[in-house]
Amino acid sequence: MLSMLLTAVLATVVSEHSPTQKYSDAYRTAQQSGKPLMVVVSGEGCPACQTLKASTLSQLKSSGQLSDVTLTVVDRDQEPELAGQLMRGPMIPQIIVFSQTDSGWKRLQLTGFQTEGRVRTLIRKALTLGRRSS
Repeated sequence: MLSMLLTAVLATVVSEHSPTQKYSDAYRTAQQSGKPLMVVVSGEGCPACQTLKASTLSQLKSSGQLSDVTLTVVDRDQEPELAGQLMRGPMIPQIIVFSQTDSGWKRLQLTGFQTEGRVRTLIRKALTLGRRSS
């Protein structure tokens, strides 16, 4: 019962303080800007997903560390077809970062709850991939 309440509260806080673009808009923005596209696949009933968005991503966003990526969140329950195309394996959350290179988009991924440090490292790797091809 407590975990359901916590999940509901976190979902409300996250949606109020972390607006993100729809996937299609974020993809278009990433193509135009050349920034990596960071997709978080999550679910409303997933406590780890809600905690990731409310803590890790919120902290990274407020400190400006997500400014080098285009961020979007895909809810597996709301958009199952899109989530299925993006996901590798059934576990959520999944943080997927696509970087544009000369040979196309390259994919990096983390699965499960992640710390700020792990997400920062993922973003650095994605940025390095994109720069190498420029």
